[in-house]
Amino acid sequence: MMTVGVCGPVDLKLLHWDIPKNSLPLTNTFPLTSYFVNALLKRGHEVIVYTNSPDITEPQVLKSGKLTVCVSREKKQPGRRFFNFEVEDLKRMIKAHPAEVISAFWTYEYALAALGSGIPTIVNIHDVALKILLKQFDPFRLVRWMMNYRVIRKSDVLVANSDYTYKQLSAATRAKTIVIPNFYPDELETIKAPGGTKGNYIVASSNGFTKRKNIHLALEAFQKARKKFPDVALHLVGVDMQKDGPANQYALSKGLANGVRFVGPLPNLKVLEEVAGAKVLVCPSMEESFGMALLEAMVVGTAVIGGEKSGFVPTLLDNGKAGILCDIYSPDSMADAITKLLGDEELRLNMEQTAQQFVRNNFSEEIVLRQHLALMYKLLSKTEPTPEKELIKPELESKKIEIY
Repeated sequence: MMTVGVCGPVDLKLLHWDIPKNSLPLTNTFPLTSYFVNALLKRGHEVIVYTNSPDITEPQVLKSGKLTVCVSREKKQPGRRFFNFEVEDLKRMIKAHPAEVISAFWTYEYALAALGSGIPTIVNIHDVALKILLKQFDPFRLVRWMMNYRVIRKSDVLVANSDYTYKQLSAATRAKTIVIPNFYPDELETIKAPGGTKGNYIVASSNGFTKRKNIHLALEAFQKARKKFPDVALHLVGVDMQKDGPANQYALSKGLANGVRFVGPLPNLKVLEEVAGAKVLVCPSMEESFGMALLEAMVVGTAVIGGEKSGFVPTLLDNGKAGILCDIYSPDSMADAITKLLGDEELRLNMEQTAQQFVRNNFSEEIVLRQHLALMYKLLSKTEPTPEKELIKPELESKKIEIY
């Protein structure tokens, strides 16, 4: 077994530990890193998490069983300082509480801190900074691209989260990169629609009302689809999707708010339940390096619609076998996909079942975690245990996601 460090944005409330949720500091969150930590703990490894919070004035160390969480500080407007304070504060915590190997998520401040610690580090690439900068050119994205450049240059071992991400990298970067896809935790398969029945709505989940996320065209598509299905609602979930938020204000200004429920941000479990209760999830994003919202919808049994040229989305939807692919730049094309699924229950049910089997075969926790662990053992030149010797604690294996 190893002592594994995980450096990145972590949702502390999703971790399998005994710390009361109401005592936890606010952190930057990315559910996948929490899934990753829980999966490592389930297999008997010691895990040290390195993350940060704008909520604290002094660093904190929290411990529960084989899990240690080191929370560093984050100051306001970090981009103006190139995240220098955040990197140094994280680095101090890493050196004070070292792991054997670190898996750093995203190619920015967390990776810079891990690489600066001197501990063997695997950097996980979850977006392509240059492509984001070109699509959304602003000072913050420029800073992020510069940080990404430093991380890529310093890294010896990189993991791309999809073939699509891998292909966007330079030849020199690809030479030190392998592909290990995102995954879903086993317990997501237990998530069902509240009451066990689908609601009469479709859903779109997006963190940000930006041109790249393309919610504005999804609103147009929904209004077109309502002409055939006037009783169906659209639920918008995520940052900027709340009542009176940017998406709501835009919809009102364009006459696109009819039938739309502006839900806004929700805890992770509530998002999953909202998606599980929908008849269809629409992902209008112009580009996804992977597409976690789509993956989670497929796991919980909701038919999905994604862009035919939206990064990894076509592959994630098995080239249209596990979901409907459409032209997300065209409201008419999106509307046609929505009405196709709403109007054909047999097609929708078949697509849900096909999608569940496809993701189980390709993106399950067991399949993907073994790839991560094999890479860590190789980096440390340690002998990897046989599958029979991997310890899976029964109490963690059966643990369900909790409401918070």
